[in-house]
Amino acid sequence: MIAARSVFESFKVVEKMLPDIYEPFTGIQIFGSDVEYMVKAAFFIQHRGKFIDINAGCPVKKVIKKGAGGALVRDLPKLLEMVREVKKNTEIPISVKTRIGWDKDEADKIYYSLVDAGADFVVIHTRTVKQVFLGKADWKVLRKIKEKPIPLYISGDIFTPEDAKTALEVSDADGVVVARGAIGNPWIFTQIRDYIDTGRYKKPSPKERLELFLKHIEENVKFFGEPKGIVEMRKFIAGYTKSIPLARRLRERFMKVQTLKEVRQLFEEFTNAFT
Repeated sequence: MIAARSVFESFKVVEKMLPDIYEPFTGIQIFGSDVEYMVKAAFFIQHRGKFIDINAGCPVKKVIKKGAGGALVRDLPKLLEMVREVKKNTEIPISVKTRIGWDKDEADKIYYSLVDAGADFVVIHTRTVKQVFLGKADWKVLRKIKEKPIPLYISGDIFTPEDAKTALEVSDADGVVVARGAIGNPWIFTQIRDYIDTGRYKKPSPKERLELFLKHIEENVKFFGEPKGIVEMRKFIAGYTKSIPLARRLRERFMKVQTLKEVRQLFEEFTNAFT
């Protein structure tokens, strides 16, 4: 998720966030309220991703105040102009991630408007922008969209493979998009695929969880350095250590480490304790 203006104001930072040109199936999400900046940003970075996604659903206050993210749902003409112009000036597919409406369900109106504007596919989080993340995502609202000229994906409260399968059945969407459900749980994508294909899926062992978490930490340190790259990872430890032995003690100690050497020693100690 990259601010369109930052592409021009701080590209050295943005460039580090962009996918490697050899990474397959990786898109770049941009957000902003200025159509011209969105178009220029999309054009400038398009060859670093397989598709460009326009964020028209983020409910975070600082994003809404700038007229970006979910605020675009309140100004549908501007959003549609944005989609048309970005599509016109880029060579790769354009998607839109949005919500069912600002404070009421207008999912069908939004979807068909985006189809007319030239979007290649649409992702709808089935809450309103005003709901933020309160209540339960209403998967069934997408069933009223009967004809789907372009793929429609459902998002919201997809935390398990079972959630994904139910959401697909209830909504009749073409696929699911996982957001918060992947935090500390990157296995969820293959688990969903396996569960839908076979009715079964494998859960990672405690050792596998810590090994991948360590790899994630190492990559973060490459980007931010020490200790910031480690401190940033504190928000992910609950997800990565869910249901493993001695998780509480591990989390408490992880909050105090500052170097990769300390992290590796800590993880080795706990891995040895439950293997």
